[in-house]
Amino acid sequence: MKVTKSIMAGLITVGLGGCADTMTRVQDMNWLEIGGTLGGAVVGGYVGSQFGGGFGQTLFMTAGVLMGGSSGYTAARNLDQSDQARYDSTVRQALAQSRDGEVVHWQNPITGRTGIFRAVNTYQRSNGQSCRQYRASVVFDDGIFSGGGIACQMANGSWVKLSDEFS
Repeated sequence: MKVTKSIMAGLITVGLGGCADTMTRVQDMNWLEIGGTLGGAVVGGYVGSQFGGGFGQTLFMTAGVLMGGSSGYTAARNLDQSDQARYDSTVRQALAQSRDGEVVHWQNPITGRTGIFRAVNTYQRSNGQSCRQYRASVVFDDGIFSGGGIACQMANGSWVKLSDEFS
């Protein structure tokens, strides 16, 4: 029993050691990064809550919050205004015109970043409103980030993003 407690204490200590500069990072965050983190955490927590039951559901929700928050922070931190504008333009066009599964590409010649967008599921809400789930990927200097979202069509035909890991 003592060995198990010692191992657990050691793992917690090592894990928390990686958080040493957390306060500096938090102080350097801008509002976009904070919004991305919170939005990602909410979406991740919601998705996680759809799995398991009891304690298992709590674990899935916790994992979803952590992964979603991290993803939202990463996306917000890396998309500058011109990238965000290209991404948003692609999202609006693809939601209005593409079929489920069709991949729509975008590129920003200013930053050199590129990405893809793909609607994966179109469905009707109980009030008759059309909504679409989608996935998107963006190529950054240090790798590829993928995320998702949901958008619904308004009465005037425009699409509103309810959740988006890149916005």
